[in-house]
Amino acid sequence: MGPTVTFLISIGLCLDWAVRAQMDTLPRPTLWAIPSPVVPRGANVTLRCQGHLGSDRFQLWKDGELRDERNASWQQAEFVLKNVDDWRDARSYSCRSGQGPWWSELSEALALVVTGAFPKPDISASPGSMISRGTTVTISCKFSSQDYLQGYSFALLEAKSLEPLQRQSPSGIWGEFPFPSVRAEDIGSYSCIYYKKAAPYKGSYPSKTLELTVLGQLPRPTLWAQPGLMVAPGANFTLWCSRPKLSSLGEVTFTLLKAGTQGPLQQQTSADLWTSFLLPYVRPEDTGSYSCSYREMRASARGSEPSEALELVVPGSLPKPSLSAIPGLVVEPGTHVTLQCRQPHQSSLWRATFTLLKLGTPQPLQSQSPAGTSADFPLLSVRAQDAGDYSCVYHRRMAPHQVSEPSEVLVIWVTDALPKPSLSSWPGPEVVSGANVTLLCRGPSWRTRFILHKEGSPDTTQDEAQFFLTHVTSKHSGSYSCGYQPGANGSLWTQPSDPLEIVVREPSNTLVITLSCLVSLLLCLLLLVFFCHRSIPLRALHGDSLRRSFCCSCRPRSVCLPPHPEAPRDETLCKLCDWEEAGERHHGLRYLSSLSRKEVLVLGAGGIMEPLLYLRYGSGEGDANGTIGELILSCCPPGGRARLVLDPNL
Repeated sequence: MGPTVTFLISIGLCLDWAVRAQMDTLPRPTLWAIPSPVVPRGANVTLRCQGHLGSDRFQLWKDGELRDERNASWQQAEFVLKNVDDWRDARSYSCRSGQGPWWSELSEALALVVTGAFPKPDISASPGSMISRGTTVTISCKFSSQDYLQGYSFALLEAKSLEPLQRQSPSGIWGEFPFPSVRAEDIGSYSCIYYKKAAPYKGSYPSKTLELTVLGQLPRPTLWAQPGLMVAPGANFTLWCSRPKLSSLGEVTFTLLKAGTQGPLQQQTSADLWTSFLLPYVRPEDTGSYSCSYREMRASARGSEPSEALELVVPGSLPKPSLSAIPGLVVEPGTHVTLQCRQPHQSSLWRATFTLLKLGTPQPLQSQSPAGTSADFPLLSVRAQDAGDYSCVYHRRMAPHQVSEPSEVLVIWVTDALPKPSLSSWPGPEVVSGANVTLLCRGPSWRTRFILHKEGSPDTTQDEAQFFLTHVTSKHSGSYSCGYQPGANGSLWTQPSDPLEIVVREPSNTLVITLSCLVSLLLCLLLLVFFCHRSIPLRALHGDSLRRSFCCSCRPRSVCLPPHPEAPRDETLCKLCDWEEAGERHHGLRYLSSLSRKEVLVLGAGGIMEPLLYLRYGSGEGDANGTIGELILSCCPPGGRARLVLDPNL
């Protein structure tokens, strides 16, 4: 054998060992059928393959052959079989999961039994279907014919779901399913089938239903509360009591119980599997231990055991305690943490019950009744899921129930669950050269130090969350991130924030020109307003005390024309003159009107088609000379003329 052949064989063996070793590291997946591996002909069934953590590919095998392959997330994949047939689909199925180039071993085989191919068997119970607790009962499934059932198996099913409970390969024409020392949980409805041992797994029709009744107590119910067991005073509180599904039960009476209280608190009759109990406007006195039970309404009147107790806490009547953590608020995974809840000094409650609460958890985590005024709640080998917001309360053990207000919230962090900080900039990520920039690193309230990192530059560490960049230049452009340091470990820094890109731009010529134009235009407007203001002194219209002014310098220096081309009824030329009034010299256009009725005065300027001013003045009642108004127009140019148009038709 040549060296090349030997080398290739060695490489093949190494690859084979590597593949086998990798397959050993991938756990075998699990395959199950929904709603059951026993289904009637024509139904739909879902085959679900549950792989290991990280699985992203799945294969479905049928009778040892690959039938389907798909990519999926959440470590599982579903394969749906529609309108199943007792020949095509009644086969043996398995699956395997993959990650990257590697595949796991095949799951255990699942035999899909399709019923309806054979006559239904007979079912019976010995010594009977109604038995006492602790008795041994045997359920028998018998083939209706006397022929020997070679190559067949029997299965005991839950009657409604057809879920197989027990399987047996008989030596004759029947199968037996024993229930040693029956319990209340064994109450229910049963049926059975027989089916072929080899594929295709054709099965019989299900037998009739057998009701198994266990005399004595019924199965224990379950009591739960929404949203939780820490309720503010005055709120409405609802408790839900549910019982197991038993086909032999009809209507039952649910009862709500409270420890230390004589008799039931509430009772509800219902044929449903659950009922609710409302406690309106709860008070601290409602604090206590609650449970529920149910009882048949038949003559036998069997009752259940009480449910597990729930501790309801209504705080507010006692001062709040204090909560502290040892060794600290920030710990590494696997550390033992002790939360100590202590009564305040002004509280005189002795031998109280302390309760530890966690935000987002409906049930109290722990309860203790120590001899002193404090309680220690251990959190052993903390993990990431132990991080969260904790508080505690204390209350009297016996009535009247008094409960404290909750303590201040204590936030516990586990270092592998520290939140990532965030980095933001003001005024923004894009700035002009020479501007000032503030970078803000946000983290939890208990952080101690911050670090700012920029690619290609040394890190900056400080106690404040704000980092100031003054008079930035192009060298400040780049990618920034930040982190913070928890107080538990001086050398431990959290993972960095998401990167923030800062861009520093030089001012553009276009921007400078635009700003210059805007400044120039603003100066021109200010000058224009100044000169116009200097040329507009106020003058009066005597008679009705109305004041108006008009600046002729803002209009063309020409003869005033009427606004309409047709000649007015009455027009008077005015000329520039000087006069003295109230000790002051005036220069302008003076016009005395002797009007006998209300009219409109129109003042126009040459070259302007629209009137400059419409002024209605006077009341038609004047002095002895009929003078009812005096119009003074100032600021007309020297030597200029104006025409005053009195048109009663306007």
